[in-house]
Amino acid sequence: MVRFTRLQVFIGFHLLASGAVALSFAWLSDHNWRDAVAHLVLVAEWDALLVLVFRGFSSVRRWPRVAYLVLITLTCSLQVWLYALNFASNLSWGRNVTGHLIVAFTPTIWSGKEAFPLGKPGIVAFGCAALAIAVVFVAWARPNPSAGRMPSGSIRRRFVHFALASGSVALFAFTLRWGIEHRDDLPWKHELIASFFRPDAIAFEPTARRDAAAARDAVLQASYMKHAAANLRKNVILIIVDSLRADRMQVYGYPRETTPFLASLVQSGRMKKVEAAFASCSESLCGITSTLASRELRDLSPHTFDLQDVLRDEGYHTWFLLSGNHSAWNGLAQFYRASPGTLFDGSQTTRYTMDDDRLVLEGLERVPAASVGEPSFFYVHLMSPHYLGVQLPESHVFTRPDDVVNAGLEPYKILDKLNNPDRYDDKVRQSDQIIRQLFDAFAAKHYLDDAIVVITGDHGEGLGERHRAHGWDLYDEDIRIPLLIDDIPPATYPDLTFAAQVDIAPTIVARLGLPIPESWQGESLLDPSRSRFTYHQTYFIPNRFAVLYRDGDRLFKFIATPQYGKEELYDLRRDVGERHNLVNEQSVLAELMREKVRVYRADAP
Repeated sequence: MVRFTRLQVFIGFHLLASGAVALSFAWLSDHNWRDAVAHLVLVAEWDALLVLVFRGFSSVRRWPRVAYLVLITLTCSLQVWLYALNFASNLSWGRNVTGHLIVAFTPTIWSGKEAFPLGKPGIVAFGCAALAIAVVFVAWARPNPSAGRMPSGSIRRRFVHFALASGSVALFAFTLRWGIEHRDDLPWKHELIASFFRPDAIAFEPTARRDAAAARDAVLQASYMKHAAANLRKNVILIIVDSLRADRMQVYGYPRETTPFLASLVQSGRMKKVEAAFASCSESLCGITSTLASRELRDLSPHTFDLQDVLRDEGYHTWFLLSGNHSAWNGLAQFYRASPGTLFDGSQTTRYTMDDDRLVLEGLERVPAASVGEPSFFYVHLMSPHYLGVQLPESHVFTRPDDVVNAGLEPYKILDKLNNPDRYDDKVRQSDQIIRQLFDAFAAKHYLDDAIVVITGDHGEGLGERHRAHGWDLYDEDIRIPLLIDDIPPATYPDLTFAAQVDIAPTIVARLGLPIPESWQGESLLDPSRSRFTYHQTYFIPNRFAVLYRDGDRLFKFIATPQYGKEELYDLRRDVGERHNLVNEQSVLAELMREKVRVYRADAP
């Protein structure tokens, strides 16, 4: 009868538990089961490394046994912490946690700038509990020093053991490096340990299509002609308001006074309004980057030739004043490619919490006044309407002053309170007031003397019509956004009835008298088409795809959810709430748009 030592039982249990957790992650997160196999391989190699090193050195010194106990204890503790963080990370935004995210967010969480469900006491208690449990199990399974010690008289056996120990170190290092570098290979794409050690979270995984688009853009950028003409001296200010729905804004006909400042600018004739504008997706990552890059989700990568690149190459100073933690969030900083000292976000504020929009004014204080002949580009990001955005005490207009909800206390469990329509309207009005303060601050620094200001949203927000929050659907509450243009001096825009998010960058570039890069997929609103198709999709799984068909005054939306076999067709001019599905009634149009989705998906990554 085979008898196992406690150490063997412990290692077997450790491998079994690690594999079970990895399989659970694969199942819950809809990842491939091979990721769990890759995870188990890494854990097994690490366990073998520790045992072989312990046995190889225990005959020479006494300290290896102590070192082994410490390392295996830390291994178990760190695994528990890693699994817990990955659970929270996948639950919150559908991705594995990385060391980069932990380094970036830990100081702000610990300082209280960003709320975390457990809080400081809970974090400490959980960490200590995991460590204590690991100590108990490892103490029970501690190896017998005499059993683990190599016979001192066997030089050949000792050499073989040392060779095995060295090989195990090399094998583990090779496997881990392979997993880190081969992020596209199925066994490693979502493996928990390799993901943690990747240098940065990347919003859009590399694909052959994206790599080809980036390579083409590198050539386009190198050959893009510089146009240092007098008409290029206009400053450019792009304000993206997170989760901002057009239909909840007074300026778009909403009965409540949610945007009095913007409404006054539109009524005066100074600011132009696009009647129906749509985001490329319903999530910030692709909403922001699609705006800057003028391309659809399938072609987005950190290496494209974007709006800020065009302007920077033309001699513009580029500034990024961003509410929220963009430095850490999923590789967004890679898209901005900001020069040192030109990006100020929620991780750097000394006065406010990271989702408090007043911090963009704090950042603007650090920007020097405008200089003649030295134009600037500003990207300003506001968080007020987002359910994590801080609501200021003076912003209670449609809610009671004592109606306060802490967004940090497990926000997904209290979305009905965070996304209460009255609170949302309060926060839209708050963003309007922040924009008014920004206009005053920019004017004081003379950036509005000659400028084009574009105000838009990155996506919409569900307020309970069908769902709450954002990211999973493509109805109008998810992707219909405002698009306002404040041109000083004003320009003439022939048709502002329709636009897509990808049209923003081309419009700005054309307004400056610059050629639109060939790889951009949007159109300038200075020369819009009366008939076109635009493409939209969700970033999160299950992927939904939408095609908008604009033909003169007609506007239709087709939504396909292939995973569920669901198709929807809506006449957006007549059916504002998207309640009457026309797929069966308009079969010819449905087939046309179905084919558009099919072609789009065939080319998608």
